[in-house]
Amino acid sequence: MKIFFFSNYLVLITMIISTTLVVTNQNNQIKIVNQKLNNIDLEIEKLKTDLAYISSPKKLKEINNAEFRLIPIIQNNIIPLEKLYE
Repeated sequence: MKIFFFSNYLVLITMIISTTLVVTNQNNQIKIVNQKLNNIDLEIEKLKTDLAYISSPKKLKEINNAEFRLIPIIQNNIIPLEKLYE
């Protein structure tokens, strides 16, 4: 009977240790994934900031003047839809 209790005790200790190791490993993996997510969030914020800077009206005007030289469409040059299908 003592051998039975001793073996059960050993099995219980082994299960507790293995469960603890598995949980610790999973917690470490969760920390690594959270760090990666935080890094990705920082990169997204940097990209949003860059996009906000690039798409500011002043910067868009500079890009237009340097590259495209587009001018706004004058109201008189707009053709109404009714005249297109006459």
